[in-house]
Amino acid sequence: MAQDPKYALPTYTPTARAFHWLIALLIFIQFPLGFYMSYRGNEMPSVNEKGEPVKGVWDALTGYLYSSHKLLGLIVLTLVVLRLLYRLTQGAPRSDPTVPPALTGISHLVHWALYALLIAVPVLGYLAISYGDFLDIFNFRLPMLTVKNDDLSKEIFEWHELGAFLIIGFVTLHIIAAVYHYFVRRDRVVERMIPKRVA
Repeated sequence: MAQDPKYALPTYTPTARAFHWLIALLIFIQFPLGFYMSYRGNEMPSVNEKGEPVKGVWDALTGYLYSSHKLLGLIVLTLVVLRLLYRLTQGAPRSDPTVPPALTGISHLVHWALYALLIAVPVLGYLAISYGDFLDIFNFRLPMLTVKNDDLSKEIFEWHELGAFLIIGFVTLHIIAAVYHYFVRRDRVVERMIPKRVA
C-alpha cells in the first residue's frame, strides 16, 4: 500500500532508536557467541591428558568466550531495563493508522514479549551461574545471589536456553514483519525506527 509522501507519521526519538539498534546489535553478537561457547565447552571433540577422546575444550579461549557472554548479558539486561523505563516514561509514537488493528495488536504482543524475554533470560543466566558458582568474569567475581546448588543450576540453564530460543523466534517474527511492512504493504512503519539520514 503506497503512502502519500506528505503523510506525517511520528517517529521514535533518537534515544529510543539508539536503544533499539544497540540492543539489536548486541543480541546478534550474543547468540552466536552463546551457542559457540556452549558447543566448545561441552561438545567439541578433544583429548585429555591421557590422549583419550573427550567432549569439551576448556582453555583460555573458552573462558574468554564465557566471560564475554556473561558481560554482554549484563549489558543487554541493563540496556533493556533502561529502554523499558524510557518507554514507560516518555511513551512511543502512535501506531500507523493505515495498519489493520489485528496487525497492530500482534506487533504490540511481539514487542512486549521481547521486553519480557530480554529481561528474564539474562536474569535466569545470572541465577544459573550463581547456583553453579560460575561467577568469574575476566578475573572479576560477580556477587553470589544464592547458595550453591548444581542441580538447580543445570535446570535453570535449561530454562535460560529455552528463553534464548524464544527470543530468536520473536526476533525472527519482528524481522519478517519489518520486511512485510517495507516491501509488501509499503507503509511507513519501519521508517519510524530507521535512523534519520544526516544531510
